[in-house]
Amino acid sequence: MERTSIQLAPLRLSVDDVEVELLEASTQPLVSGEVWYVASVRLTYKGLRSRVFPVFARSLEELMNKLKVEVTKVKALEYSLGLEEVRRIIC
Repeated sequence: MERTSIQLAPLRLSVDDVEVELLEASTQPLVSGEVWYVASVRLTYKGLRSRVFPVFARSLEELMNKLKVEVTKVKALEYSLGLEEVRRIIC
């Protein structure tokens, strides 16, 4: 028997103390038969809401790792350039 997993979007996750909204997810089968997932996400960092951007992943574990990378990028931007520059770049 095949198991079906249903998750209703939007989902709010906390990744390294940053709120991540998973707005939409879809599957993209490749010609090779491999299935990729495309997730539309938005970050909320210190009151700043980013634009919606896609994250491509092969599994939930890979999606979470890529979200951690995106959060780290935003934190590094703030550390090196300041919060106003983060606002200019992600909003």
